[in-house]
Amino acid sequence: MVILKLSKAIHRHGAVLMAGSMAAWVAAFSSAGFGSGRNVLAAYSQVYPGDKGLWQEQELILGAGRKDSLEGQEINAEAFADGAMEPEALAFFKQIDGKQNELTLKDASSESGRALIGSVLKQDTKEKQESEKIAKERVGQAQREIRARQVAEAARKAEEEIRKKEEEARKAALKIPYSQQDYQVLLRIVQAEAGGCDSTGKILVANVIMNRVRSSQFPDNITDVVYERSQFSPVGDGSINRVTVSQDTIECVNRALDGEDHSQGALYFMNRSASYSGNVSWFDRKLTYLFHHDGHEFFK
Repeated sequence: MVILKLSKAIHRHGAVLMAGSMAAWVAAFSSAGFGSGRNVLAAYSQVYPGDKGLWQEQELILGAGRKDSLEGQEINAEAFADGAMEPEALAFFKQIDGKQNELTLKDASSESGRALIGSVLKQDTKEKQESEKIAKERVGQAQREIRARQVAEAARKAEEEIRKKEEEARKAALKIPYSQQDYQVLLRIVQAEAGGCDSTGKILVANVIMNRVRSSQFPDNITDVVYERSQFSPVGDGSINRVTVSQDTIECVNRALDGEDHSQGALYFMNRSASYSGNVSWFDRKLTYLFHHDGHEFFK
């Protein structure tokens, strides 16, 4: 026994073809044997009641004059078994299961049966192949998208790692060796020069002193840079020794020693409003202005 799953469209077309075949069979029988073609077609209407699409397709095959003979007719299925209907036609009608949409052909040995089976299998195979193709394409697309995201994420992480290493290298290059005395001197000079400034202003003063330590133009340690003659006014007036270092100043100095730098390489700074005019003139004539921050101007 061969059981085939039929789509609605294939089911309908097969039914129409069989109805056409039955029309030919009816012409071969006498009125005393199987009855009129009207009865045969009425039996088919019993199998597919109310299917307007089928009526329309049958009308095209049998002619508009036969449409009335297909509607509203009832006949006992046993009459077909007792009549002269050919076995293949009778098997076709009796083996249709409308609920499951399945067709069972007990006798598939005839040419028409083999043709129908071949057509259905061919259509089924084609639909499966198309479905598998679509599924493979979707899987392939999803895999490509996943790979693209993975590559992009790997590139982003690699770039972040490079930036991180570059920043670490930059900060390492900015660090300078210092003693505990150097550390205390740096705390006091930053407090004296920028105690009223914001955090960036305090870090900038520490940056300038550390830039001088790295420069060949100045001494090579913090203490000597700060106490070099005529460089920092708090040293000249002694206020460097009277200040009380705040916690914010300690944190800012530590950040500068760890490599945080906003100075753009500045080696000098001044408060224009609090400086002697001669000193201001020298800054303007001899140095390159860089930027201004929180009351201080920075030069190189």
